[in-house]
Amino acid sequence: MPSNASPLLRTTIAASDELNTYQRTAMPASSPSPSPSPAVTIAPMAEQDELLPNKATAAAAVARRNPHPRGVVIDGHTLSIPALVAVARYRVTPELDGSPEAKARVQASVDTLNERLKRGESLYGINTGFGGSADSRTANTRALQLALLQHQQMGVLEVPPNFPSCTPSLPHASLSLSNSVLSMPESWVRGAMTVRLNSLIRGHSGVRMVVLERLQKLLAHDIVPVVPVRGSISASGDLSPLSYVAGCLAGQDGIYAWVNGPEGQRVKVPSAVALKQYGIEATQFEPKEALGILNGTAFSASVGALVLYDAQKLAFLTQVTTAMAVEALLGTDASFAPFIHETARPHPGQVEVASNILSLLEGSRLASHIAEEKHVLLSEEAEGALRQDRYPLRTAAQFIGPQVEEFLAAAETIRVELSSTTDNPLIDASTGQVHHGGNFQAMSVTNALEKTRLSLCHLGKITFQQLTELINPSMNRGLAANLAASDPSLNFHCKGIDIGSAAAQAELAYLASPVSSHIQSAEMGNQSVNSLALISARYTITAVETLSMLHAWMIYALCQAFDLRAVQAEFNQKLAEQIELSIEKFFSTWINSVDQVALAKKIARRLARRLDETSARDLHSRLTDAYTFAGYELIEYFTSLPSGGGADPLRTIMSWRDYSAEQTAVLHNRVTQKYLDDPRGCHASPMLGRSRAIYQYVRRTLAVPMHGRQNAVEFRGEEGKMGHTIGGYVSVIYASIRNGDLYQVTDELARNIAEANPSPQSRL
Repeated sequence: MPSNASPLLRTTIAASDELNTYQRTAMPASSPSPSPSPAVTIAPMAEQDELLPNKATAAAAVARRNPHPRGVVIDGHTLSIPALVAVARYRVTPELDGSPEAKARVQASVDTLNERLKRGESLYGINTGFGGSADSRTANTRALQLALLQHQQMGVLEVPPNFPSCTPSLPHASLSLSNSVLSMPESWVRGAMTVRLNSLIRGHSGVRMVVLERLQKLLAHDIVPVVPVRGSISASGDLSPLSYVAGCLAGQDGIYAWVNGPEGQRVKVPSAVALKQYGIEATQFEPKEALGILNGTAFSASVGALVLYDAQKLAFLTQVTTAMAVEALLGTDASFAPFIHETARPHPGQVEVASNILSLLEGSRLASHIAEEKHVLLSEEAEGALRQDRYPLRTAAQFIGPQVEEFLAAAETIRVELSSTTDNPLIDASTGQVHHGGNFQAMSVTNALEKTRLSLCHLGKITFQQLTELINPSMNRGLAANLAASDPSLNFHCKGIDIGSAAAQAELAYLASPVSSHIQSAEMGNQSVNSLALISARYTITAVETLSMLHAWMIYALCQAFDLRAVQAEFNQKLAEQIELSIEKFFSTWINSVDQVALAKKIARRLARRLDETSARDLHSRLTDAYTFAGYELIEYFTSLPSGGGADPLRTIMSWRDYSAEQTAVLHNRVTQKYLDDPRGCHASPMLGRSRAIYQYVRRTLAVPMHGRQNAVEFRGEEGKMGHTIGGYVSVIYASIRNGDLYQVTDELARNIAEANPSPQSRL
């Protein structure tokens, strides 16, 4: 990667490269095999593994984890966002720093704490009550840690089948109104366990190394506690969610965990069963150890890191789809000229985005290029032609650039949080001092995520406007209404997408509202200010999912638009030949060969303009109208003759119009059918810039075809049978975004841009 690559490209490439280097093994080869779980405890996995592309079964997913010599090391200082993603989403096993220095650091904090206790000192959460109840005292420090777990494990989860209390019997139970799951995705929990390990190994928390080693074993064996999705205000950290992690370490009754079943599927078992399956001793917590695990921002930081990783990917994807929109709408790269951005208004994000889009458009035959721009006289310019692209294209760098800056700033905040100590009290073993503070207050994470969510909304807004412009025949420069490949009276192809994308953008706008403005005083007034960081992170995940859906619709529509442009290109080439032949056929009696060629060019230009203006109409109506409009060139020619040619040329013009409209319809249908017969043929590839990589990925790898075959035959016969839905194909694209497969293509694009076009000096 070039050292002078622009910030987002550098971040995107580095994150991808780092993630690819990590070891993808689920458990060590020496691990004992899990024994069968009790039948009553087995339940379906709450979430599918959405991270491995083209998955079939959980067992197959395990088999696909490829070992690599390098892994993630937990040392308290170097945990990165890509490393967390590797552990959380790809089940990479992190290793604890086993150096003598790390072990000594951890033990020193334990020794310091024990020394203070021996002296009979009063220490918060160790021999006092918690929060607003810190005015109570006890000498039973071990029981106090269990009392902490007990009151925090209040989250709502699905009732297990062997729970002693009564639940409504099935005949009297109603169907659920909700599609939400009560427990967190495993990726969030794995990430939080990793963050907590990284905090505890710093040696500020008084938690023994053996506890850290057991927590690492949970990750190594893919034992993931079942954690309620709600219940944290991220004030004294994420207390309740982390209490379920601590409860799993203790093998506590009522705490459950996901483990690998006999067939590779994920099953839910009691935590004690999970520990026994893998030979992990249940933990008996010493003073402060339960508090040391609970009292921190691990869940907020985990979900924040996971969402920032995806947000940065979406920021670059938005630049790619913007470049594709410039091509599909026959726009210009002049909007991204270096003078506009590097010289005239050098905001760093704006400069980077303009440079990236300019590079993505290199070699495009659909977009016009500033290097080839001609200064046109007012008298020569076609009436009604746009002099410049509309705002969603022309100001894309100015609109997307600030969001890039926000994402990079937010990612830096999260990076710091991942390698911080966030519990209370904190132990400074070097001085023997115990500090009572508030590092658990996660407002830094909240602020980063609030800004991220707002920026995701802005990325959605510009994508939505580009999409609606692409679908609207009054704005898309000659594409059919709704991107129909056949007569639009029976083909409303992207109309549903137009509506659905409006719904998605409306939801993004709603999600952009701050969560932190809804802070409530809690816990006897002790936690009267809190951060709501985990709630903010949860809604930011929802925003990422919603924007990903919007991009799936956008990419689907763009690929259809590219195919329609390819149809137009071949049609226009053959139409020019047909016009010349028709002029010769009908008018050679009156018009010499030189004038025939000149007239054919004028007619072709007028015809193209009228076809663009009438793209919402069916083909026969369009062509009759367009040839009537183009026929004025012939009328003007004949009226300019001294004799006017008499009545015969006028009658011939009408015959020429009807004949030409009929022949052109045959030509258009033949060319269109050729493309519909090969709907994954990537016919537009030679016309595209670097965006051809996305187009070919969608058509060939994902096998999403050009649309319109059933409509062209008016749903008659075998060929006209309804097949997969439009939404089904869009869902394939959406899945490729969410599982990261499409990002392999955009990451490669980022590398190509960085290597081919070193960006201006970084200001970020």
